[in-house]
Amino acid sequence: MKLQKVKAYKLDNKRYQYKYLITIPESTVKELGWKEGCELKERAEDGHLRIDLSLEQNPKPKRRVITTKLSYEEFRDKVKKTLQYQDDGMIWSQIRERLKLDQVVPNNKWVRQMEKDIGLIRVKGKDNTILWRVAHV
Repeated sequence: MKLQKVKAYKLDNKRYQYKYLITIPESTVKELGWKEGCELKERAEDGHLRIDLSLEQNPKPKRRVITTKLSYEEFRDKVKKTLQYQDDGMIWSQIRERLKLDQVVPNNKWVRQMEKDIGLIRVKGKDNTILWRVAHV
């Protein structure tokens, strides 16, 4: 094992803030069952350093899984039906919530196609949000 002193960042022209790194052999890390990025707790006791795996682990957030697979036609029809009588228009997040869609942002190719197919219009609102609208039938 090795203790290293490394410049973390420059405070002013002549002073630096330092941090210290301890290099732990890979075999020891594997034996302890530690993984890259896991939280560790340290404690100094009688001239010794004790390092334990923190019990308060913050697991990485799970990736968003898309469960509703819609075809373009289904998506287009649902968006048109939702926007048809919304004179003020709606922002994407409102449409997404109303239709219970998983996707965070809409497929850009589909949006461009809907501009042609259903006359989708997107305009900037008062607060720089993009409002989606379609004409009444």
